[in-house]
Amino acid sequence: MVGTINDYAVIVNNVLKHISPKCSPTVRSEYLDFMYKVDNSERTYTNVGVTGLGMAQIITDGGIGASDAPIQGYSKNFVQMHFTKKVRLTFQTNFFLFESAASKIKGSVKKKVIDGKNSIEHAKNYLAQSLLSQGFTTSFTWTPINAVGTTATIATIGGDAVEYWSQAHPREDGGTAWTNVIVDGATSSPQFTYSSLLAARRLHSQKKDGRGNPFISELDTLLCRRGSTTAQYAKTIKSTIDKGLAPQQTNLFNNAPATDTFKIVELSPYQNLSLDGLMWGMFDSSLVNEDNGFLYIEALPTRAEPAVVDSLGNQDLVFNFNSLAVFGAADLRIWMWSDGDGNTV
Repeated sequence: MVGTINDYAVIVNNVLKHISPKCSPTVRSEYLDFMYKVDNSERTYTNVGVTGLGMAQIITDGGIGASDAPIQGYSKNFVQMHFTKKVRLTFQTNFFLFESAASKIKGSVKKKVIDGKNSIEHAKNYLAQSLLSQGFTTSFTWTPINAVGTTATIATIGGDAVEYWSQAHPREDGGTAWTNVIVDGATSSPQFTYSSLLAARRLHSQKKDGRGNPFISELDTLLCRRGSTTAQYAKTIKSTIDKGLAPQQTNLFNNAPATDTFKIVELSPYQNLSLDGLMWGMFDSSLVNEDNGFLYIEALPTRAEPAVVDSLGNQDLVFNFNSLAVFGAADLRIWMWSDGDGNTV
């Protein structure tokens, strides 16, 4: 799209008017609410797992103990992605909108309506949400919401070559596979309720490390879409637990809650591939680090390039904004997830 003077005919005419920007204020990097940021100047970043030792043994007096050694685990390569936003205006458009003595759009408004950084942060927030919502598949096709731009194929496979949300994550020593899919009784991917909260924590407590020892972790944070049914239920349930009461009791008296309280992370309501109102997950915020969970790996923070006049000879003014970064996960053992539809597994 090229902005021409005809696209802004109402704005540039000589009638006094108030120009009102209809766009978001500064966009917050919501993905950092559940991802760990890694600064990395290399194009490819590799995460390689290694286990600890297995459990010690008991031998008889004078006996010889069996030898042990850590096991190299699974690896995941992350290749930098190029996020970009290009703004293109004809010479007259730029002059009469922004530069002339009678320019209609002043500097404070110009910064809001031509803000490539916000545009790129929207893309990053949307992609990060898409990784969550599309994690039951091995890949998906990502397209900017307003369709200004090309599509990209995004992989949703961890270091163990299994999709993010799965009941068949292999263990490094070949032992019983582990799951990060929430199942409440016979219901897979349940809606968020007090019962499904208990189920998520119950399943999470059964996870093992790469040698079969207990994986010590607590689900202390719930993630959902802002303003959604899940967010509303979560706040009610959390408030009840915080009061020392058990939600949804059928008894004539209120028992103490069977589980601890939790934090709530709410993400902005995008659309299409992002979270719907029933999706939710929980993770251990104390283990969000370079070793666990989702990673945001950045080689180049968003940078505004100098404005250039187009080389085709038509003197269009072009503004470019660029960032090099990649999102993904190698090991999601610290997470549990539900699609909220009552059947996805």
